[in-house]
Amino acid sequence: MKKLSTKDFEQAWGCSLSRFVQEKITNSELNYSEVTPEQSEKLAVGILNDIFSGLKKAGKHRSSDWELGWAENRDATEDFLIPRYFGKLPYIRWMGNFLKVENKNFEYYTASILQYHLFEKFLKQVDNIYEFGCGTGHNLLRAHEVNPKATIHGLDWAESSQQTIERINSVYSKNFKSKKFDFFNIDNNYKLERNSGVYTFAALEQVGKDHVDFVDYLIKNNPQICLHVEPIAELLNPQEKLLDFLSVKYFEERNYLNGFYDHLKKIESSGKIDIIYANRSNIGSFYVDGYSIVAWRPKCQN
Repeated sequence: MKKLSTKDFEQAWGCSLSRFVQEKITNSELNYSEVTPEQSEKLAVGILNDIFSGLKKAGKHRSSDWELGWAENRDATEDFLIPRYFGKLPYIRWMGNFLKVENKNFEYYTASILQYHLFEKFLKQVDNIYEFGCGTGHNLLRAHEVNPKATIHGLDWAESSQQTIERINSVYSKNFKSKKFDFFNIDNNYKLERNSGVYTFAALEQVGKDHVDFVDYLIKNNPQICLHVEPIAELLNPQEKLLDFLSVKYFEERNYLNGFYDHLKKIESSGKIDIIYANRSNIGSFYVDGYSIVAWRPKCQN
């Protein structure tokens, strides 16, 4: 049995990590076993079988599913913050390979560590932090931990999400703001406060190709930074890596986020935005490398 270390994360992300993030790594249960090439091949075949068997499509037709899903968290007696899609299988992806994990929350821990790192890097100096597609609101607590002076806003298309944030405020003595916001029906009357940072985390994946209006909305509201951690096919290498190929095929079958990074690059070439950072994170779930990172800002800053 092995355990991921600070050195492993620094290798995955190509940078040194702060003492704060290092402590988060040390305090997380990240024990794993390596997967043999034979086992990896069987797992890849299983993913292909699942892809060919037919998968639920993401999109606006699933709003009621998410309403019910976040309601389950809202009403849970314990672990009400952790989305139920974490920990279903004992395998995750790390640096382009499968790992067999000991703790069911292993992926949740690695995703949380990634958030701490990115929030420190991009959201520490803003006065307002907005998460669009915040679900149970669990990410908001990490944003607040990194930047406790900022006003925290959680937005989601499910009303049960806003109710879960009310529970967070009650249980954790917070004052997070919440609002209904639908990526498929943008409320352009909702304005962002000055000196704001925006992020999405595995939320835009649900919109498929329908991301253009949201990007336009963000440009008009002129935040200091926009950070997205999403399944982004353009940042993977499906021509050379089998697991990347399977990721992209899974994205396509689920109707996950499509063409987002290419759209941002097109807007950048027109002079409207600057892309600050774009790379894969080298962490993922069993089925996909779905935590690629893009950070950008509108050209005209307040």
